[in-house]
Amino acid sequence: MFLGKVFPVLILFLITILYSRKLNFDEYGKFQSVWMYANIINVIISFGLSAIILSTPLNFLFSFIKNNRERLSIFYSVLWITGLTVLFFFAKNFNTSLKFLLIVFIIIQNITTIVETLLIKQQGEKASFVINSFYSLLFLGWHVYVLWINYSLAFLIIGVCILTVLKLIAMILVPAKKEFYEDTIEQKHFLSHWAYLGINDALGVISKWMDKIFLLYLLTATDFAIFFNGSFEIPLFGLLISVAGSFLSIEISGNIRMTDKIKKLFMENFNMLSSIVFPLFFFLFFFREELFSLAFKNKYDASLPIFAISIFILPLRINNYSVILQCFSQGKRILWGSVLDIGIALTLMISLYPSMGTKGIALAVVIATYCQAFFYLWYSSKILKISIFQILPLQRLVLKLLIIFSLYFSFSFILSGVELKLKLAISFISTVIIIMIGIIKYLRFFLKTKTSL
Repeated sequence: MFLGKVFPVLILFLITILYSRKLNFDEYGKFQSVWMYANIINVIISFGLSAIILSTPLNFLFSFIKNNRERLSIFYSVLWITGLTVLFFFAKNFNTSLKFLLIVFIIIQNITTIVETLLIKQQGEKASFVINSFYSLLFLGWHVYVLWINYSLAFLIIGVCILTVLKLIAMILVPAKKEFYEDTIEQKHFLSHWAYLGINDALGVISKWMDKIFLLYLLTATDFAIFFNGSFEIPLFGLLISVAGSFLSIEISGNIRMTDKIKKLFMENFNMLSSIVFPLFFFLFFFREELFSLAFKNKYDASLPIFAISIFILPLRINNYSVILQCFSQGKRILWGSVLDIGIALTLMISLYPSMGTKGIALAVVIATYCQAFFYLWYSSKILKISIFQILPLQRLVLKLLIIFSLYFSFSFILSGVELKLKLAISFISTVIIIMIGIIKYLRFFLKTKTSL
């Protein structure tokens, strides 16, 4: 599942660096706003479909859709028409033809996302990996080709639409595997749970892009491009959460009555992902200036203060905090967490922007994200009727964080006089070694514990 998604994400990250180097600030700002609009509208018009597919037995879900097809068809039709109409009239910096192309791409992307989620749910991870790998190579080749011949945003979107249709066809052709699960869901409460998940997904994507939406209509394209690159989260972290969340949703929904197993799965996810995320976080923090200099050739040095604040979200990327609530049909609690996140973020943005500028926007997002994560952890422990520290290994995480911080503080001091490329090479290799040691140590402990049990 991870390999099926990591390659496309790394390709997209490579494209981001390439395009930020080659395009002027105005063109780059428009290029990134395309993906911002596409991501927001895609999630809103999907309205919880991906989450509901992953966390619900398919035999129950298909039966429910069949029994409620009229209501669901009307609702999603209205949602699609409304969402795409709002995009057409309010999207900034695009002419009419480009808006129509963007709408076509969003529709194709939306359908593809749903089909891919079904494929993963039906244990088609290998097929998804193969298809995504070929798609990613073609995706990269097309972006390089368009940039090389004569860059045109419209021409770029047309090609991406064609490639996405080919990906969709390939996924549809994969034979489906029928899976049957224990039916533990009450139909009368399921529709409201679906609604809560849909609203939460919409609020979640708004929260994720809220800082950029807030500034897109306040800043020039140049200033927006600078802020975007400073607040751009390295995609690997989001991918880790996405894959971990998908895996946990499938496992927890299949063992919904086994509290001890759910607790262990959730705890082990913290332990495993922290061995990857903590070293990468400190590598990015201590060597951020060198990374920006190498990646962007000092073109985006103005983004560094924003980046230094924004990456403090990364230590949280060691679990999917809402997955337990999602699997226990606690959509209402997940929704309140999203409302809390957006409310705190907006309040702090309005308060901090006048004095701190765009750095205040980045800080507001960080603080709001920490509050939301704690809210989800607290309610998850209440659902399982255990202490929050039985699903959050706080002592172990803090100790690991302090040890890794000490290592990177020492690295930055020792390498202070070393040439830029050599410094990055040494620090990167050290990061890979630290991650490998952490994972091996974790696996040995985990396997030893399982053997003793």
